[in-house]
Amino acid sequence: MTAGFDPLATWQAAEQHRARGEDAAARAAFERLATHPEWVAPARLRLGHLALAQGRLRDAVAEALAARAADEADPVVLEAIVELLCQVGELQAALELAQSPALRDAPDPAVQQGLGQRLSEQSFAAEARPFLQRARALGADNPTLHYQLGLTALYAGEPDAAEAAFEACLARQPLHGAAHRQLAKLRTATPAKNHVDRLRAAIARAGENHPDAPPLYYALFKELDDLGDTAAAWPALEAGMRARRRQVSYDPAAEQAVFDQLMRVDGQGANTQAEPGPAPVFILGQPRSGTTLLERILGGAPGVADAGELRDFGFQLRWCADLAGPPGPDLALLAAAERVDPAELGRRYLGHTQWRAGGKPLYTDKLPANFLWLGHIARALPQAKFLHLVREPMDVCFSNLKELFAGAYPHSYDQREMAGHFRRYQALMAHWHAAFPGRVLDVPYDALVTRTEDVAREVLAFLGLPPAPGVADIARRTGVVATASAVQLREPVHARFLGQWRRYETQLQPLRLALQTP
Repeated sequence: MTAGFDPLATWQAAEQHRARGEDAAARAAFERLATHPEWVAPARLRLGHLALAQGRLRDAVAEALAARAADEADPVVLEAIVELLCQVGELQAALELAQSPALRDAPDPAVQQGLGQRLSEQSFAAEARPFLQRARALGADNPTLHYQLGLTALYAGEPDAAEAAFEACLARQPLHGAAHRQLAKLRTATPAKNHVDRLRAAIARAGENHPDAPPLYYALFKELDDLGDTAAAWPALEAGMRARRRQVSYDPAAEQAVFDQLMRVDGQGANTQAEPGPAPVFILGQPRSGTTLLERILGGAPGVADAGELRDFGFQLRWCADLAGPPGPDLALLAAAERVDPAELGRRYLGHTQWRAGGKPLYTDKLPANFLWLGHIARALPQAKFLHLVREPMDVCFSNLKELFAGAYPHSYDQREMAGHFRRYQALMAHWHAAFPGRVLDVPYDALVTRTEDVAREVLAFLGLPPAPGVADIARRTGVVATASAVQLREPVHARFLGQWRRYETQLQPLRLALQTP
């Protein structure tokens, strides 16, 4: 360090440059500050965010890991490092840092709650819960905290605790739409116990343009549907879809262009050298097609760890392409992916996910949208196998339409747009079957819920595993289920969702016609 170096003044100058959008000057100042032993972590944090904003994902990852390695004791800074690690896909490092004594014992309730939210957002629900509980014990008492506590209790299979937490959220924020919706999903509504009147009153207060109007309408639909009042339920669902569609950005033509580009991916130049260690099994398809059910079943087999919905492949493809961006494919990333070394991509993915196997030879990656990446995954990971859930089109499309997704699947709020997406998905899956013969096993949802043991045996054989009697008894399994199907997967396997769309056959004619149109 040069004589007269003033780290505080340097930080203030760097912040001023950053605020004015003078990125080069800000970067130079933060780089200089990172040479001071007491400022390494905050300076590297800022450099990481600058890199991320400029699309330089490799630099962002390097800065996040450098901040993680710094000698830093301030819990607020450490929490910010956890957040950045999550943003750049370094989830194992984020989880390890979050569980360090400096953060576990932090006396600040805001830090504890923030860590709980970060981990919950990354599907570490079991790990998130103690942080949220500590935040409450330290005096935090806000709607978001109670809602997050409700989610972690729900995912842990504790419906009474979840209900109490969601009600506590609503006591503090009566129009918290997500809490209303989770309460509706928690149990089957009955004439003796339901929230229909409260939901209608909340909708009347909020109005259809309120940000929380969609979950309120979806909650009302769920309860009216449970009660068999389909005449009143459908208008609630339609209103919810309209309100949500106004909130999301979706361009069918842009999606078609992405699918067209994906259809060009084949096995030419694929990696042929499998890396050692646990091998991934990708469970994919449309959401609400039974992917979580199949993962839950396979997780009962001795040789399979159910790792949940992992976002690592998209992160690592973006790292290899050095192109930050959204989790899904876009044309810029697909163009850059043509220059990516499949072997390096495979190693990066395994290096970020094999720890989840827990010593078992196989682990599942159950992100439904990985059907988009199937070709790139197959090229990078010769040992990977794919289980594709296939559900009757009307059933799966209706199941998507009646589910409110958090920041995903923007095509699912309009019948014709849902049908268009589904037809593109069918064409892409046909392409993957042709391009990678023998790598993909179609698993029919109807058979999965009616001949569960037989289908499980066929799937295990495809994975090279022996039969595992009793795997279909998912109701006896413990552990976290952090998906939209969390409640259903505490029950025995059932077939009551087969043909569910027929309850609304007349209202769903636009969907049916669009699915049939060439």
